[in-house]
Amino acid sequence: MAVKETKTKSMATEKPTTGDVTSRKAAAPEITHETIAERAYHISQSGEGGTHEENWHRAEAELREGQ
Repeated sequence: MAVKETKTKSMATEKPTTGDVTSRKAAAPEITHETIAERAYHISQSGEGGTHEENWHRAEAELREGQ
């Protein structure tokens, strides 16, 4: 007995894609003085911070890693 192939509803309504979506990258947010300051503040308030300067450098490094 032959197996009959049927399309499911999700397959029938699926839209074709144009181009490779995985190759597109979102623009990285700009790292500003304000974003570094905000991250450094959160580090200092977490109880895991160090000096003001250490927090600043850590914040800057974390933000650059995320790009």
